[in-house]
Amino acid sequence: MKKLKDNQRGIALMAVLWVLVLLIALATEFAFSMKMEVNTTRNYKEDTESYYLSKAGLNLALAELFKEARFHSIHAEHGWITGKIIAASTTNESTQSPGQEKSDAEQTPDQEELEEEEVVQDFDIVNRTDIELENGSITYTIRDENGKISINSASKITLDKLLKYSGVEDKIERSTISDSILDWIDTDKNHRLNGAEDDYYRTQNPPYYAKNGPIETIDELLKIRGITEEILYGSEENNEEDKKIGIADHLTVYKISTVNPNTASEEVLNILFESEQANQILENRNTKGFHSNSLSNFFHITSTGKIAGSRTEHTVKAIVEKSISGDKAQMTIHYWNDNVLNL
Repeated sequence: MKKLKDNQRGIALMAVLWVLVLLIALATEFAFSMKMEVNTTRNYKEDTESYYLSKAGLNLALAELFKEARFHSIHAEHGWITGKIIAASTTNESTQSPGQEKSDAEQTPDQEELEEEEVVQDFDIVNRTDIELENGSITYTIRDENGKISINSASKITLDKLLKYSGVEDKIERSTISDSILDWIDTDKNHRLNGAEDDYYRTQNPPYYAKNGPIETIDELLKIRGITEEILYGSEENNEEDKKIGIADHLTVYKISTVNPNTASEEVLNILFESEQANQILENRNTKGFHSNSLSNFFHITSTGKIAGSRTEHTVKAIVEKSISGDKAQMTIHYWNDNVLNL
């Protein structure tokens, strides 16, 4: 009888140990789940906060663009700049009697030069980096679509020059690509000398039709005969003969009335203007910040919100068009991405 009681005590001890093991496992799993829940909740909270910070940055950019401007330009030091509207000075007029001429002292050359210098340098300087707001910061950029070549209205000569700049040296290859781009855009089904229409694209795998309409995204160019990823986005070949620079950064799908020389890249200027004129534009931009009183109407905004003390950040992108009706300006959003992956 005593031996039986000892066995029962051993079984009870084993049962207790297994219960303890089970309770420890459940407690560990519960603690891990709670930690995951806390982390998920915190990440969601911080992502939401950073998203609204990024939207705040986008609204700051829109506030800049809404302002009446004399010119839009890219400054070497300050980045995107907006020329202020210069109000006509009435100070001297208010102190003169009718018919009274200004004295020689009032018209000294030094003063005139100073006034001219103030006019050409009169632009806004705005900080767009690490703007502190509540529990985080905002960084946003404004880029100009008017500084690019509109792919939907470019001429064959412009396309040939752009392709040559990209590194397409063969004349026939350049002509094939430029003719094919124009055939893709036009509304008829007749191909140009070196172009392509449905008869070519129906032989591809998988087959498809020529669009015969405006290009809507830059990636769409990859469907056009002769265009490769290397030509469009560039390559990293060690061989200079095979290296391609890429044309995507110099193209826009939006219908711009004219290229803004204040914001166009050096490559675009050399494609669209004579060498002497392009050099003059670059010199003016380097010395006074702009070349002419040229305004843009398509803008590419990127805004990133960051949470202080955290790696969480959220980026939004938008392309907007500014139009003026009467004395009121309005913005039309043509592209919106509120979850840009910064890989």
